[in-house]
Amino acid sequence: MAPLGDSAWILSELEAAPHAVAATLESLAIQGLIEAVASYETVGLYVDPSVFDPETIPSVASQEVAPPRTHTVPVCYEMGEDLAAAADALGLPAQRLIEFHTAKEYDCFAIGFCPGFPYLGYLDERISGLPRLSSPRPRVPAGSVAITGRQTGIYPLERPGGWNIIGRTPLCLVDVAARYFPISAGDRIRFESISVGDYDRLLGERL
Repeated sequence: MAPLGDSAWILSELEAAPHAVAATLESLAIQGLIEAVASYETVGLYVDPSVFDPETIPSVASQEVAPPRTHTVPVCYEMGEDLAAAADALGLPAQRLIEFHTAKEYDCFAIGFCPGFPYLGYLDERISGLPRLSSPRPRVPAGSVAITGRQTGIYPLERPGGWNIIGRTPLCLVDVAARYFPISAGDRIRFESISVGDYDRLLGERL
């Protein structure tokens, strides 16, 4: 465990999945621990340094991991403004990109960037390797499904962003006021292709 500024620590070289370690630590009500946040290979601990004692962090290497929840997210790929350009850059027909994107279940490694944004991986090698856009968009619509590198993700709220948008889900994935955040690190996501008509019918429904 190493310090990460005045009020945070980082746990690395874990022997259990980061999301399981984070969930276990939060369940223990450790004095001064405000939040444990999972990432791809580490866990960040945000603390109140006036009362937190790093020596109180127990070993959680042998904790059992609960079965992951699996969510199916409908996506209208016809609304992906970068779909054609992304497929062209990958040397694929757009339909093949869609088929590869919907063929896998993705692990949610972390939630970050904005409330509820899931970092999902890993993409099929045949649709991996796209860089971020050279100039990020000042506005990415809520529900946009995007890819970059080996990752895919969903913008649950309207935000600036530089990933390649290949589709859009009609579902509500975040309601900050109601504290609705249905996707957590450790969950699994499967994408399902839908039509524009289905998008309109499902618009605003919760995951």
